[in-house]
Amino acid sequence: MRSFLLFLLFFPLLVAAKEIYRSTGADGVPLFSDREQKGAEKIEIESLPTTEFRTPAPSTGADFRPPAKGKPAERAQTIAYRRITIENPADDAVVWATGQPLAIFVTTDPPFEAGSGYSIGLRLDGKLLEKRFDSGNISLEGIDRGTHTLQAVIFDPMDKVVVASPLVTFHLKRHSILHPR
Repeated sequence: MRSFLLFLLFFPLLVAAKEIYRSTGADGVPLFSDREQKGAEKIEIESLPTTEFRTPAPSTGADFRPPAKGKPAERAQTIAYRRITIENPADDAVVWATGQPLAIFVTTDPPFEAGSGYSIGLRLDGKLLEKRFDSGNISLEGIDRGTHTLQAVIFDPMDKVVVASPLVTFHLKRHSILHPR
């Protein structure tokens, strides 16, 4: 077992050698070397499989539109949001209320551009909240304990829904004085 561990320890060094020889020491322990010794046998090692990494082809720019100058409504025409995802809380997550606002993190594709005329809205338990957000980092206060559903939506400058996220269910729990920890 010890000789096997030694072999594993020195194997990377041996692989770098062009020729590897195996012999047995006076105490019966196998020895490996990159130098031929008396009574040593040459070991044939197959080359290891390799993976060739390719650099992605440069973008053709067909889907790129430079930002427009002007009012937010004019710039908004250049953004085509394809997806919005609620990253936090995760679906079916248990969230413990700690007295702090509930932290919600939303990502969009392409990344959300504040000041573009678009806004992010939330539906909590199917009801659209009045407040709109200009960032994917959102804090909500005053949510009661229990199971809730959450959905994020992107509104265009005309206040029409462009894209909506899948529903996320989370369970908000609070410690009770009736059941101390």
